[in-house]
Amino acid sequence: IYGVRRYYNGKFANDYYHRGVDYAGGTGSPIIAPAAGRVVLVGRVSQGFRIHGNCVGIDHGQGVTSIYLHMSRINVREGDLVKPGTVLGAVGSTGAATGPHLHWGLYVNGLSVDPVPWRTNGFN
Repeated sequence: IYGVRRYYNGKFANDYYHRGVDYAGGTGSPIIAPAAGRVVLVGRVSQGFRIHGNCVGIDHGQGVTSIYLHMSRINVREGDLVKPGTVLGAVGSTGAATGPHLHWGLYVNGLSVDPVPWRTNGFN
């Protein structure tokens, strides 16, 4: 749930809130781009992304950026242009994940926002 205060080792984390929405899914299930954009980040556990796991970031223009975390597979490269429906990769449990899921984060002008309304209302 977006905005929920994080809880680690029996204690609430100071000033840290969940900045995205988690969707449970089977390992290998496709992760689909919700809107057009340019891939600006491809990060892998092997490159030090130990918390976020394998991840992709997309710049959708006009200050809107989305991130996809804990992926088992990545199908895109930095600089790729994607369309709505492009398969970015697959659901996984890489990084600090307790099971296979997609963490979807959305930022507008660098500020985290709840992505759920964007899913239903679109990116227009």
